Amino acid sequence: AAAAAAAPAPAAAPAPAAATSAADAAEDPATNRKVLQLLERAGAAFTTSTHAPCRTSEDAAAVRGATLASGAKAILVRAKVGAAASEFVLVVIAADQKLDSKACKKALGAKSISFASEAEVLEITGCVPGAVPPFGSAWGLRTLMDTSVQEQGATINFNAGLRTFSVLGLAVADYVRAEAPTVCRVRA
Repeated sequence: AAAAAAAPAPAAAPAPAAATSAADAAEDPATNRKVLQLLERAGAAFTTSTHAPCRTSEDAAAVRGATLASGAKAILVRAKVGAAASEFVLVVIAADQKLDSKACKKALGAKSISFASEAEVLEITGCVPGAVPPFGSAWGLRTLMDTSVQEQGATINFNAGLRTFSVLGLAVADYVRAEAPTVCRVRA
């Protein structure tokens, strides 16, 4: 059974209100509900935290009182696979790592890749940047997971559809079981 109990947010400096207020107004809690249901159906144990809005992995780690490496950073990329064909793919990497575009392109078998625009992120995921959870399956997308997610430790933390809501202490094994990502090395 899922242990989705609310945990108190660790004390930390909130993100500047002016930088997040317009984006926060655009947030839709539907993805948050979808992710929590997915984890509960998978029988995953985790806690949650409501906190000040966080757009960056660094801000989120500070608010959570966690290491940067424990964050599962979700990056939406467009992979061009043919002359006119392209697809969006969610790439998940430990938050203290950087994406290697060449390695990602190779892992996807793509001619090129590019980062999704903020408008595309919102259109495809219903999330503002910084709130995208590491579950491409929530939108019918493939998910690539860098090996850094497994190597950083036993559990991960991430914003779950809202910049103000985190899933904490999710076992990497539970994440892999729930999402079934393609595991590869795409970090720099």
